[in-house]
Amino acid sequence: MKTSRVSFAQLRRLLAELHFTEARKEKGWRFEHPDSETVFLFRPYQPHEKVSQVDLFTTQTHLEWRGLLSPEAFQDMLTKATA
Repeated sequence: MKTSRVSFAQLRRLLAELHFTEARKEKGWRFEHPDSETVFLFRPYQPHEKVSQVDLFTTQTHLEWRGLLSPEAFQDMLTKATA
């Protein structure tokens, strides 16, 4: 599985800025945004681990579909999180 250059901590920070709630489950992570009925489930990443390209693409796509964040804003927020 190919990984991105984005750490799970960066992705968590982005989702928190969008007002997602998070819950650590035995089998992974759950992020929920009740207002938009958006839910993300991730494997049990460690904060420093790089997110898979599939998870990153899926997250970006669903945020756009739900009207929460454009692809450009997604990239900008991740870039800001690495600075």
